[in-house]
Amino acid sequence: MSEPNTPLHAGPDAQNDLDALAELDDADILDLDLDPGIDDSPSVPDLRALNTQQEQEHTLSPLNPKKRTLEASPAPVFDNAHDYQPRVDFTSPFSPSHNILKAAEDSNADHPLQPRSRRLSMPQQSRFVSYVDSRLMEIQRKFVQSRGLSPEKGYPSLIELLHDIKALVDFIWYSIDGTPHTDHLLQQPLPEVPEEPEVGHGTTAAPKSAADFGQASFLIRIADDLLDYVEKFPISDDALVDETHNGGETIPKLFKLFFILDRVFRALISGANNNAIRLNGTDKIRFVGIAERTRMRLPAYFEHNGVHGYHFELSKIYEHSLDACSC
Repeated sequence: MSEPNTPLHAGPDAQNDLDALAELDDADILDLDLDPGIDDSPSVPDLRALNTQQEQEHTLSPLNPKKRTLEASPAPVFDNAHDYQPRVDFTSPFSPSHNILKAAEDSNADHPLQPRSRRLSMPQQSRFVSYVDSRLMEIQRKFVQSRGLSPEKGYPSLIELLHDIKALVDFIWYSIDGTPHTDHLLQQPLPEVPEEPEVGHGTTAAPKSAADFGQASFLIRIADDLLDYVEKFPISDDALVDETHNGGETIPKLFKLFFILDRVFRALISGANNNAIRLNGTDKIRFVGIAERTRMRLPAYFEHNGVHGYHFELSKIYEHSLDACSC
């Protein structure tokens, strides 16, 4: 059987004519020189002298005070409050005229103040809703006027707005729990949140209280508008600035109002109020969104105004009500 012939292989450089290769000229060699100054690089002593010269250029020179110096650069400002201790005294009343603690001490111990439970008639409920709507519109109108339309008719500072909102919250809470002011909520222990039964066959939702005619919706609206109002006002932690206009009480009252709303919503979530009014599932979802948005934007608002050191208070915004909400 015949086999195919093995092809012949060309030898090394058989097809290259080495004698015909052209020599590289000086221009080609110059193009191949990737680091033409490598032979001119400074020695180690020269590098030390160069570093010394650069350091001298960054030092303050009396002959050239405008020269940029390391010593003259401003030191970064950091917040030195790392202990997360409260700075606001929540035992003090929101307003001096509403000293709930002093009123409780002066009252007779045998006849303590009790919440009043009184169901409103249908005409009274209608007047209540109309009054709250008109107050909310009035607060919104004064806020818009303070933004430049008519400053003399608007809020001159944030603290006046906080007083109006606090008074409206007290009025709504009186229809829910029967207590005249919400300051006492900061002194009471947190109410327990009962476990909600699983919804399934044979289970029905909790009956609506006869005293519930939409007060929770007003409180949710107030909590939603409050953050938008607050962010438009400047605040300062400087005693000289705030004492001149507001007696140094703007930031403490701001936190007190948020803490009062936190206790109010926890009482509504748990039903721990005199009329057993509770938030339904839809209201809980609305409130959770508002609370989480407030917890994110309020620290940014303080940072934007250069106010530092309120780590504890900012971390407690709507903390108790969010813990109680299982939606």
